[in-house]
Amino acid sequence: MKTMEKLISISDLRVGMFVRARTVSDRREGGARHYLEIVNGFSIGKTNRRARLTGRMHQTVEQNGGLLVSSEHQIERLRETGLAMLTIDTDKGTDLGYMEMPLTDPVRRPPPPGRLVHFDEELSRAQEARSVATDTLRVSLENVAAGRELDVASITRAGTVISESILRNVDAMVSLIRLKEHDAYSAMHSMNVCTLVTAMALHGGASAADLPIVAGAALLHDVGKTRIPLEILNKPGRFEPHEMAEMRQHAIHSGDIMRETGGFTAESVAIATQHHEMMDGSGYPLGLEGDAVHPYARLSAVADVYDALTAKRVYKPAMPMYQALLRIHRDKGSRFDEQAVDLFIRTLGLYPVGSLVQLNSKERAVVYQPNPRNSRKPTVSIYTLPNRRSRGAPLIVNLAVRSEAEGRTIESVLDPEREGVDVEGIIRETERRGEHTERRRR
Repeated sequence: MKTMEKLISISDLRVGMFVRARTVSDRREGGARHYLEIVNGFSIGKTNRRARLTGRMHQTVEQNGGLLVSSEHQIERLRETGLAMLTIDTDKGTDLGYMEMPLTDPVRRPPPPGRLVHFDEELSRAQEARSVATDTLRVSLENVAAGRELDVASITRAGTVISESILRNVDAMVSLIRLKEHDAYSAMHSMNVCTLVTAMALHGGASAADLPIVAGAALLHDVGKTRIPLEILNKPGRFEPHEMAEMRQHAIHSGDIMRETGGFTAESVAIATQHHEMMDGSGYPLGLEGDAVHPYARLSAVADVYDALTAKRVYKPAMPMYQALLRIHRDKGSRFDEQAVDLFIRTLGLYPVGSLVQLNSKERAVVYQPNPRNSRKPTVSIYTLPNRRSRGAPLIVNLAVRSEAEGRTIESVLDPEREGVDVEGIIRETERRGEHTERRRR
């Protein structure tokens, strides 16, 4: 990317900016119609609207390699197409304002393949998107539990916010599923499942237009629990047979609520109704098998089980992430769809952010950032010396860079609870005063 080109949000587009674009034409009876096609931009959600070019504007766009925005009306037309991100050329038009930042720093090396921005650039935006979507879901679940109507528009907006972040950098949003909280209707669990399913769908080839639909449906996959009696839903121990039978109806209820509300696709209803179905027919509530299980529901089945395994409950401890990954992989091709498991591992990586690891140097570290090019060599935060004594400050090392890694590799994965390690505390300390190997050598 040239330094004068910047990826920005559509909300930051102003009159006087030059948008990288080309034209496309439809040949019709009576002449051709010309439309603007954004270069290096993304539209979110399904829309049939295209920004039409009138007069000789198409010739100007082709000659200049883009459009110089001349009015608020043009900006509004672009927004109506569903455009979320676009590229401006500051050599041909005005730059962002003093208080506005591009989505990625044009001076840095380009992001990894499939990412529009760097992990660290998206992380705070992903945290904000996650917070907004989770709050929206909590309110929606409370409304449904109280007998009020489900607000489809707010869920759709939440799904769009999540999808936009995942399109910018999928790893940033996925890294946040390690954060576990508890609430009455498991909003955090639904948020985690939503993140994983949407990311898996993206890796599986879903279009940017489809992602908000997938995200919104995954957010609501457990909405049917609002129709389960509270004495069963909030029971701290194991269910009796009749309670389990009642609890298993929540997937049916989820589909019913979405049908009753209206505005949801068949794919959305399938994600909610079938998220506990297994490929070998051992799932519930319908006992579907093989091709009868919707492809998106196969994704939600994997994501749902993983998040349940890694969550701490009153009646069980949290399973370490690496053990949950092994459990999922063990059932690949039997309970879980093979492609779904492959997409899941590609999404999460072999060493998810927050994993506690021991290096071959006998130092201990926490996985700090993923490596999309090679998941075996993430960036880690080393917090101990080889003798287990704490470092004065965490050392940030990219294991994929030979000069930084200095021969270090991951030797084993450890259980933070068994080792008594506060992983989140180490990550916060790393963010506050972590030392990079490059900086240490200067």
